[in-house]
Amino acid sequence: MTKNPIDPLRAKMLELVEAVMDHSGQLRDYASTPGNIWLAKGELQTLTQLASDIETLLEDIKQQDAENGY
Repeated sequence: MTKNPIDPLRAKMLELVEAVMDHSGQLRDYASTPGNIWLAKGELQTLTQLASDIETLLEDIKQQDAENGY
């Protein structure tokens, strides 16, 4: 049985999604602790950037899929 090659774009997407999960947990923890709202806002900015990166990556995956006939 042959292995499918690892798709670097999808691997990157999984890394970004994992980062979103980590930062959302941090956001929750900071927002739940009095005096740490400034830290929560930093996590929110990070999540906003990650969402933008994921959106761009999804467009790249869509183009790659179209080139491969999907």
